[in-house]
Amino acid sequence: MASIINLSSRIIRATAVPNGKRVVLNSASGEGGFFGFLGSNAQSLLKGLFSLISQGLAWTFTSIWTAIVVATSFIFNFNFNITDAEIQAQIDNSFVTIAGLLGQAAGKTLGYLACGALPALGVFTISPTVFEAIAPKITEELLEQLASEYSIIIYQSSRLLLNSGFLWLYGSIRRAFRGSDNDLKNRLVAAGANEEKIKKELEARSKPFVLSQKIQERIDSIGGKKTRAFVDQAYQEFGVACTEAGYVVAGALDSYIYQKKLATNENLIEIQFDNNNNPVVREVTTVNIQPH
Repeated sequence: MASIINLSSRIIRATAVPNGKRVVLNSASGEGGFFGFLGSNAQSLLKGLFSLISQGLAWTFTSIWTAIVVATSFIFNFNFNITDAEIQAQIDNSFVTIAGLLGQAAGKTLGYLACGALPALGVFTISPTVFEAIAPKITEELLEQLASEYSIIIYQSSRLLLNSGFLWLYGSIRRAFRGSDNDLKNRLVAAGANEEKIKKELEARSKPFVLSQKIQERIDSIGGKKTRAFVDQAYQEFGVACTEAGYVVAGALDSYIYQKKLATNENLIEIQFDNNNNPVVREVTTVNIQPH
């Protein structure tokens, strides 16, 4: 009977791994136990979470086009005669909403930790082997859930901050050029205007001016019914078609870039064994792997 040390598997292993022995470590049941496992993997977990969030917030041609569509819609429906009080009220409401979003993020994080990490800790105290088997799956799913929630919250908060920043900047620039309502009132009082005149001037100053409404009013003022119907439908469908066409182009560009990233050059190798059962690595050819 041949000795076990002369088996081909032992000979191959001796040349493939240090000292001819494979060592399997139980990371969960090793030194430090559960908390040692968390400590040793905390950095990789955080990197994985940030990586997933960055993927969710990555700038693509589709997301850029979406930002353009949202910004255009905001400008077309923005009241350029919005009062200073309304600007401040909208800014305050935005920060209240952001505070709620931050609370939402905190609540979801604590919920996932309390009902995800703590049960896993309970499994570890019962069976470290079972914990080691299920920990990667639990970690992956929790990270994906948190990353998805954080991406949405960051996106919504960013939009609110941008809107608030635009409102503040617009209000500041407008006051610099034409002054505030109190400045206008003081000028009218100094000029001897009565209360009725001051009220009319302030009402005219704050009369809504929205581009989309002004365009629709011009269309509605067209005399001929046929001409008005033609212009109205052409205007409406132009906006819809332009938005859809932009997404088609953006999607095609994103698909092209994605396929380029998937295309990789890899070396095809072949592993053979010589007469002494020593592994020999030989490069066969270079192939270009293209996605289908």
